[in-house]
Amino acid sequence: MENELLHYENICFRRDGRHILDNVNWHIEKGENWALLGLNGAGKSTLLSMIPAYQIPTTGTLRVFGHEFGKYAWPKIKSRLGFVSSALGQFQSTLDKQVVEDVVISGAFSSIGIYQDVSPEVRERGMQLFYEFGLGHLEGHCFYTLSAGEQRRVLLARSIMANPDLLILDEPCSGLDLPARERFLRTVSTLVEEQKTPIIYVSHQIEEILPAITHVAILREGKMVHAGLKHTVLTDENLSDVFGIPVQVVWKDDRPWVIVR
Repeated sequence: MENELLHYENICFRRDGRHILDNVNWHIEKGENWALLGLNGAGKSTLLSMIPAYQIPTTGTLRVFGHEFGKYAWPKIKSRLGFVSSALGQFQSTLDKQVVEDVVISGAFSSIGIYQDVSPEVRERGMQLFYEFGLGHLEGHCFYTLSAGEQRRVLLARSIMANPDLLILDEPCSGLDLPARERFLRTVSTLVEEQKTPIIYVSHQIEEILPAITHVAILREGKMVHAGLKHTVLTDENLSDVFGIPVQVVWKDDRPWVIVR
């Protein structure tokens, strides 16, 4: 398990007697960057929320960084994760009150906002990230005054403040217009290429799969129906079956685009 980042084995999750996830198996090794695809309601967010233990599997085995859930101190796992997710919406009222550079710096403490003394070294790293992500012109602004795209970039910078061993991006472009989406994706590309941080990118939009993504998994109705190298999984046949309509996959600069036939 030396090279193992993530391992799901026969994972099931039931809510109110209904199967949200059904016998999911998924394995990720170091050096791989994954996209997790699926239609709305497929179970993508539920599956990924198990990594920081926002959700607990009903049955099955989950290992993160080689450690099995229930047999290891999970706060140590959470401290090694970076997470940008719609689940952070539950903290929106707290985020809105924060000055944006403090939101970035708070990632070092896995908190929303700063509630303790910050060393000069931590503050320096936070401000360095703040400017590297093109946010310098927003210094001193409250989070709520930012556009949706700017807020996502702030949260992305926050997520890597603690140098995570795995970065999870759960539909980070949801609600962004085309220019904001492309700016955000360029930031993600630079991050992966320069810092070599492994990522899991969750979406239902095929065109968000960047060249840095090496593998793709597809969930359908709580079942893992495809998982493997992206060019093997993202075929006309597979995606037509998943979407329920005939589609064609067109590759441009190692990025896939879907055309409805």
